[in-house]
This record gives sequence, C-alpha cells and structure tokens, in this order.
Amino acid sequence: ATPQALPTIPVAAIVEPAATPAPGEKAVRSRTIEEILVTAQKCEEAIQDVPISMSVIDEKFIVEQGITNVREAMLYVPNVKIEEAGYFMIPRIRGFSTNNNNKAFEPPAGLAIDGIPYGRIEYFNAGLYDISRVEVLRGPQGTTFGKNTSAGLIHLITKDPGDEVEGFINLQFGEYLRRRIELASSVPLVKDFLNARVAFMKDERRGFVENTTAAISPLADRYLQGKDNEGMRLKLQFLDLGGSRLKLGYDKLKLGSLGSGIEIVSVTDAVAAVLRKYDPNVDLVGGNHRTSLDYGDLRRTQIETLNGEWNHDFGGWGLTALGGRSVMDTLFFLDTDFSPSPAILGDGADRAPTVTAELRGASSAFDGLFGLKQLFGADLGSTDLLLGVFYQNNEIQDGYFHFAFPQGPFLELTAAAEGTGNGADQPPLVGGLFGVGPPASLGAMDGVDDITQFFDQQSDTRAVFAQSQWTFLPKWTLQLGGRYSREKKAAQWNSVFNSPPPNAIIQAAGITEFMVQRARNDEFFQPKVSLNYKPVEDISLFLRWARSFKSGGFNAFAFRAVEDQLVYLPEYSTEFAFDAKTTLLANTMKLNLSIYRQEIEDFQVLTREPQPGTIGLGVTKVVNAPKARSQGIEGDLRWLPLDWLQLIGSLGVNDTEYLDFKINDCPPDMDNTDGDADSRCDATGRAFAFAPKINGALTTMFTPVWSLRGINFDAGLTGEYNSSQFLDIDLDRRKVQKPFWRFRASLGLGNAAQGWSFKLVGENLTDKVTYIRQGDVAPKQFVGITEPPRQVYGTLRWSF
Repeated sequence: ATPQALPTIPVAAIVEPAATPAPGEKAVRSRTIEEILVTAQKCEEAIQDVPISMSVIDEKFIVEQGITNVREAMLYVPNVKIEEAGYFMIPRIRGFSTNNNNKAFEPPAGLAIDGIPYGRIEYFNAGLYDISRVEVLRGPQGTTFGKNTSAGLIHLITKDPGDEVEGFINLQFGEYLRRRIELASSVPLVKDFLNARVAFMKDERRGFVENTTAAISPLADRYLQGKDNEGMRLKLQFLDLGGSRLKLGYDKLKLGSLGSGIEIVSVTDAVAAVLRKYDPNVDLVGGNHRTSLDYGDLRRTQIETLNGEWNHDFGGWGLTALGGRSVMDTLFFLDTDFSPSPAILGDGADRAPTVTAELRGASSAFDGLFGLKQLFGADLGSTDLLLGVFYQNNEIQDGYFHFAFPQGPFLELTAAAEGTGNGADQPPLVGGLFGVGPPASLGAMDGVDDITQFFDQQSDTRAVFAQSQWTFLPKWTLQLGGRYSREKKAAQWNSVFNSPPPNAIIQAAGITEFMVQRARNDEFFQPKVSLNYKPVEDISLFLRWARSFKSGGFNAFAFRAVEDQLVYLPEYSTEFAFDAKTTLLANTMKLNLSIYRQEIEDFQVLTREPQPGTIGLGVTKVVNAPKARSQGIEGDLRWLPLDWLQLIGSLGVNDTEYLDFKINDCPPDMDNTDGDADSRCDATGRAFAFAPKINGALTTMFTPVWSLRGINFDAGLTGEYNSSQFLDIDLDRRKVQKPFWRFRASLGLGNAAQGWSFKLVGENLTDKVTYIRQGDVAPKQFVGITEPPRQVYGTLRWSF
C-alpha cells in the first residue's frame, strides 16, 4: 500500500472523552486526528497508503459547515472548483474544465456515486444529502475508474443502513426564501439479516438576481439563480445471504436550476437604445445582481437510479459485483440573446440512460512475490492483487436544441450590435439580406425563422483492469496498475428548418439543414506506477507516474455537416508527481503535499467561430490543442493546536499553459494578429481559462471545552482566496476576474446529550462581487454570471 497527498478536511477530528468524568471533574478531550479509511482504489484502505493526491470531506464536516451541494464542498479542496448557474455548469480540476454547450463532451473531471462513474455534468448538481463522505482524487484516475478522468474524480459515498434505529432531521432557513429539509433514518428490519435506510431532501431557494423584464414579459421569471431540488433514497443491506453481503439502492432526484442570472456587463449606445424599446428599465450595469431577460432561463433534470453491490469472500479473495441503471431526463430554456429583446429563443432536452456493471476481486496478501517467498536468499516481502472487468453503456436519446429567430427583433439587434443603424455600412448578414440598406423599421418584421438540431449518441465501453502492490522491503512498496479499454461510439445529427422557406436569416448566418451519421472506435491502455517509501511510521513519500486517456467524440452542437465541426480526437495525458504525507506532533497535525506536472497531447478545448449575425450563437466546437501543460503544488493541513481549536487549510498553486495552440478563437471585435493565414488566434504560451494560479482556504474552528447547563458553543471562520483568472475561452484580457478574498463564518450551540444543535451561518460576508464566467453576445457586448452575494441562514439539527 502507499500514501498520498492527504485530505483537506476534518474527519471527526476531536475524539470525545473515553470515560464519563466523576462529579466535579472536568471533561478532558483526547487531542488526536482519527484515521481516515477510503475506497479510492476500489478497496478500503487508510488514506496514508493511497498513492493519489486526494482530499476527503466526511459527514461530520458537512454537517458542521452546513454544506448542501458539491460546489460548497469544493471550497475546501485545493485546485478543484465547481460552478453552476442555470444552464451553465463548469466543473474543473487543476484548470481542466468542460463544455456545457456540448452534451456529448464528457468532462475531464469525472464524478462517481457509490463506485459507479457518470459522464454527464448534470450529476455534479446532485444534492449532498445523507452522505458518508466525499473523496476528491486529483490527477489521472484511469486505472480504477476508467476514461475521462484525466484531471481527477469526485466520488460521493452515500450512507449505508445501520444495525440500530437512528437518524436525524436537519432544517435550514434564511435569506432569499431559503428553505431546506433533510432527514434520514436507519432501521434494522430483521436482526442480523436486513437493515434499511431511507433519506429525503427538499431544497428551495429564491434566486438572488432580479429580472427587470419580468414585469413586462409573461415568459420571464422575476428571480434567477434559484434552486428547487428534491431527492429520495432507499437503501437495503442484507448482512448474510449464504455468506454473501448485498446492498440495493434506489435514488430519485428532481433538480431545478432556476436561471443562470446572466447580466449585461457592457453594451454600445446603439444596442442600449434597442433594448430600452423592449424594457425601459433594462439593467445595463454588471455585477449588481440585476438582469433583463424576456424568456425562460432554467434547467430541470430528473435522475432515477437503481443500483446494487454484492460482496463475497471466496478462497482468500474478496469478490465484488457492482451494477446499476440510471436514467436522466433534462429540459432547459435559454434566453440566447441574453437581453429583453426576443431576438433568439432557445430550448432543448434529452434522455440519457446509463447501464453499468463491474466485477472485481481483491486478494488477501500473498507471502513474497505472488507466493515466491525468496529469491537468491532474499525475502520477497508480500503482495496483493486487484483484478476487474467493467462495462458501461451510455446513450443520448431524443436530444435536441431548438432555436427561434423572430426576424424583426433579431435583425434590429444585429444591426445595432454590428453598428449598422439605418443606412450605415452593412455587415455581411444585414447587407446581404437587404442590399443597400435595411427597412426603416426592422422591429416591425413579424416572421420567425425556426430550426431544430436533433442529436442522438450511443457509447459502449468495455475494460479490464489490474493493480498490484508489492512490499518488497519493510519500508518500500511498489504499485503497478493498468486498464485496457475498448470504446465504440456512434452519433446521428438531423438539422431541420421548421419554418417555411426562404429562412433567409438562419441561412445567411451560415446555419444549414443536414442529416449525417458518424462512428468511431477507440482502444487505449492506461498504466500507472508508484513507489512508496516510509522512513518512519508517520511519514510516507511517493513517486508516481500515470498516463490517462480521454476519448474522442462528437459535437452535439453543430450548425453544418463540416467534419471538424462534427468530430474531435482523443486526448492523452501524462502525470509525474511526488507526494509526502505526514502525521506530526503526537497525531495532532496532518500535513500533506503533492508536487505534480501533467502534460497533455491533443488537449480537447472548446472554441467558437462567430458567424455573421449569430448574436449569442456562433459555431461552438471542441478542437484539439497539440500540447498543453498543468503543473504545481497541492497542500492540505489539519491541526489541533489546542483542545478547543482546529485549523484546516488547503493551498493550490496551479500553473497552466498552452504549449502549442494556434487555433483558439479570437475576441469577436479583434482581428487575428499572429501573422498566419488562419483567422483564429494563437494561444501558445497563454494560461487556460477558468484556472486561477493560486487558490486556497483556511478554516478556524473554535470548540470551547466549557458548557452552560449542558449547552456547548462553537464558532468557525473560513477565508477563501483565488488569484486572477480568465473568464472566457477566448482569453480576452478585458474578461478577467481579479484576485479576491471571500469569508464565511458560523456561530453555533447545541446539547449533545439531547441530540440537538443550532448554527447561524454567514457566507460571502463582505458581499464581494465575483464572476463565474463572462462572454460575448456580439462585438463589444459583454455578459457575465456572478457568484452568490452575502447570505445569512440558520440550520437546526436533531439527531436520534
């Protein structure tokens, strides 16, 4: 076994008194950090023995900090961040992010729930309810979790049933009509044979972005960036079925992301004049949590999952069979012009079933090298082995993007955005349609150009994997692993004009009708090697090397049957890393460090190619950058300096760079100046978008040893820091989030004997305005999505 770059977070960090004190005596806490067991390598082992840069967030910390979703949990993890707002979602690890415009583009940051990996970003939005722990694995995880984990993996482990009646009720309430209830209970149905656990969650929150156009448009929502989530889970655990153990689970989630709340950051005077025609109160100031959208802006997702896990010990092997079927249905609406003008209205939907099966066996330790105890008189130590087979089928069924272009508002906004006016020089779209000049009143045109892009995909993956650890000397362990996979993908596009000819607007914008099919087969091997040295019991040092694969695929969002707009190639990533995991100061401190360098070939990058008149649209596709690199340091600190004080820190330094990438998109109002014939811009030497070079958090938790009439008090303060980062894939220096500090605090009280606690929590205490992303609607027309403002809420919990 081998250690790694340890967790970021406290796991039951303070152990309560071993014995009840006599009357008059003072309770004494044992100041120590408990051992953490994880399943990052498909078997339970101490985190110190795992050769992965990882962090662990357990149930205790989730409860203490009032964490309700994966986004909030990742605030405490270095080099990992997840942003979500309506249609837009960006999970990223070490600067590797994804593309919400392409449902067929699986993120490089994978997600697994109870051992089963899922490839769609919507699963990241699953509420954290009744969770045992969250394991965050940074760097390639291809050997045990498969393809498309080149940046890392977030693994959610839900709570299993217990053999006693126990449970909890947790309530949250606060600003923006925050109302959340979470409850769970375990019940032993048949003693020593069958236990059950049921959990429920309902999470509602009004949006914090006010929409001025809702007073005018019946299709618009008054508040955006809200949520309406609901989940129910049932787990059954059979403790002894002929010497086997079986877990069955059913999970149903309804996720409502109520609007991206995308705000106008800047517009020209001509565009502002057009927008005021539709909403006299249109908001044109960015970062004030007000927007002006005339159309629905939301995503609704339903996920229904049935899974099972069977375990049996047979002849020195622990056998595990894991399987499940999950079906996700998604519907979204998007105001594609991001304004009060009804210029482009968008919606879409799809159904995505996933079927997964895995069978693996983990051996007990062999004496020597697989039974060979000595060689040339030397003792060969001990060995263990993990073997497995894996199958997964993913589909995108009945997928579509639908866009409607009301001719008058669309041309009116296009003319203003491109400086046309009445009689000015004509840009290609307006000039091509009307010759010398447009009609006197573009807005009076009442036709609608309407198009639907249908997309279906089938993906079938089969793999075998193996991993072995050889402790060849008392202080030395060598781990070898590999995974061989074969993947078949097929896709079908059908782009249809719904409106009668001539459809002049969408054709002039370069959008065509087409029907095509494509298929691809990929074979790949993902190896890894690690060497662990433990000079003393409390220090583990690792050298690691791994190679990962991210499969090629198809662009679901395509406007024409052009090969490089339909297909992109596989990506290959190689990681070199050194980890140090330490337990110091009589087990009151754990300090962990990982130094890594990740080199990427054929890096899959989202780009855009704006087309004449495609306000808010343009060709969005994935291309392959020949070479890129991410390197840096990740560190975790957990320290109990005093009986009543905990310090939990994380720090990530992540230096990203395109080493060779000459075909990135340019800002729409800027010409390519890199000197070649290609109209796209050279991003070589530039950092990735959405990748701050420095990020970190420090949490201070106060838990006084004294109490008042049995009531204990606690307090906490977290400071989060992010350095500057690009907010758009075109790496426009005008769209940069500047460095910032953000603070979160809590104050609580409770009675452990009675099982209740109350906590008051404040987030973003200084009300710092920060952006998730920014983008262009047209040249010099910027829009952006902000993170939540200051929020205060209370949480009341009763455990029984």
